[in-house]
Amino acid sequence: MDVACKINVEQHVLSFNFPAGTSRGVMRCKKLWIIEYIRDGRVGRGECSILEGLSPEYADDASYETTLLEYTRSIQKRCTNPVDSLRKLLEWFPQLSQQPSIRCGIEMALSDWICPIEEVVFDTDFARGKSAIPINGLIWMGSIPWMEQQVEEKIAQGFQVLKFKIAALEWEKELEFLKRVRSRFSKEWLTIRLDANGGFREAEVVSQMRQLSALDIHSIEQPVNPSNLRMLKELSKLNVIPVALDESLIPCYSAEEKRKLLTDIKPQYLVLKPSLHGGFTGVREWISLAEEHGIAWWITSALESNIGLKAIAQFTATYPVKCAQGLGTGGLFTSNFPSNLRLNGPMLTHYFPEQGLISSHVE
Repeated sequence: MDVACKINVEQHVLSFNFPAGTSRGVMRCKKLWIIEYIRDGRVGRGECSILEGLSPEYADDASYETTLLEYTRSIQKRCTNPVDSLRKLLEWFPQLSQQPSIRCGIEMALSDWICPIEEVVFDTDFARGKSAIPINGLIWMGSIPWMEQQVEEKIAQGFQVLKFKIAALEWEKELEFLKRVRSRFSKEWLTIRLDANGGFREAEVVSQMRQLSALDIHSIEQPVNPSNLRMLKELSKLNVIPVALDESLIPCYSAEEKRKLLTDIKPQYLVLKPSLHGGFTGVREWISLAEEHGIAWWITSALESNIGLKAIAQFTATYPVKCAQGLGTGGLFTSNFPSNLRLNGPMLTHYFPEQGLISSHVE
């Protein structure tokens, strides 16, 4: 017998443990909305996680929540089989392709409900605690002494891939800091990734990247403004440092737009975030196109809570990943939802209790 579903939506605000600095500014809190899809006595949870100034569907809390509620009410009224609902999302709501965080949250909630195993959204060896995902350590922007402290902590934890947020401090200070890091740790011992968040100016970027190239940098994300496709194409062609695209992917919604971007720019890497790049379906499409064009990729979380982070990590494990991914354990926030994610050095693991083959039930 078909039983009607119920969908709850609730906003949450998480506070950072520290002022999280990037070239776009400093973040002190993170907004998100949790969806609960309830049916047949079970609940599936999803997270709609936004980044203000980046998420294309977000203008303010009120309009975002109104849009989200409209979608969830429409899904609730249809009340078809959740598997069919997941398959038909874009058929029902084609505009979801331009609302990646909402699409991601709905896909997550339905996928969580469909999987009958508690704490598992995507059933893999990783989700069952039998394998691990290599991840990079993230060095946030701030004072040089604080950044040096972060490096020491990550190295002590065993990380051999570090990603540095750059392009907000005085250039010479940033460069000297990175030189000191490299002088201590050779490229054989430490892989350095950079994320400029579009912070370099076009007139200076080639010179700056040439200076950085002497430090054996693995890659640089978004060296210039994401909309400056001409310069990104030039930098990718020069390949002084391999270029990774992130924010530039956000406005590409159709397969044709994605293919054109990759064909025109020919970046060396893609950095993929389900909350910004079309949900899980959108990221699968990006991966397929990247591999078609010989472009490497990795998956990164976008400051989700532990609910979203768990699902993204489990989704990542559906691929045979080898390079370090941009995931974590949700420890950036002063308060968070409970998590089964654990770090074993630079390896992300998922704790799977022996009694785990139990469905989530609503009391």
